[in-house]
Amino acid sequence: MLTSVLLTSCHVGVVGYGTPSHYAQSFDSASNSCRTQPALCARVAGEEIVVPQAAQHLAEFGASATAVAVLLNEKQRTSIEQKLKECANKAREKVLLQYMDGRSPTAAECREEKTFRGRVRTRAMFFGEEMHRVAFECAQLELSALRPGGFSLEPRYRYNKENGQRELISPEKEQALLEEGCYSELSGTIKPDIVIHPGDPLLPQAVYDFKFPCVNTDTVPWCKYKKGPHADRLQNTVYEEALGVEPQAILPWVGVTP
Repeated sequence: MLTSVLLTSCHVGVVGYGTPSHYAQSFDSASNSCRTQPALCARVAGEEIVVPQAAQHLAEFGASATAVAVLLNEKQRTSIEQKLKECANKAREKVLLQYMDGRSPTAAECREEKTFRGRVRTRAMFFGEEMHRVAFECAQLELSALRPGGFSLEPRYRYNKENGQRELISPEKEQALLEEGCYSELSGTIKPDIVIHPGDPLLPQAVYDFKFPCVNTDTVPWCKYKKGPHADRLQNTVYEEALGVEPQAILPWVGVTP
């Protein structure tokens, strides 16, 4: 029973043959931050992606795109992960204060089905969605200050296992497919919570997923896909195969876990 409560906290970013993602709001931080702070960025000729000028200058001196993509040092990684942990803490605190007077729900309360915001679902599902929403708002603010143009929230990727190529699906295209009911077009795609990159989401440097267990615990298993091309595979395994970096989970009070 406890396992089912924990698993409902997983934010599965793949649309299989059923319900689309609960989190409709996506951020393209590279293009957004460059629109507001153009001095930080330079547009690559003939491309729609925007690359921070530091990475652009490295490329001009002969560094390959792959080399640029691995320039995330330990200090940068520590700063990012500390901010994400703070965002996870803030999200759990805020939601539990609003709906539970600050206390953690019991396993029975997590399984309880009620109407939340006009939809019938378990308390665990609702709290997971609410905590993700608060955490995303926090991450957008913190990461925009920490590394403008160098991250994306909820980017959606299509991965071709045969040739190892990955494709970024724009938020506009994703929304259009969902509105048209073309869920099968998104089957097999992945949607991690946060991808750190040098300005191009196709060059991931680090991948993070917020995990918000409903009950109070310091461990949460990665989700296993139930259907679609990734059926019976763990979420973190699929992410690593598609993005080339080992994803990390971010838990409230615990921080980064593999």
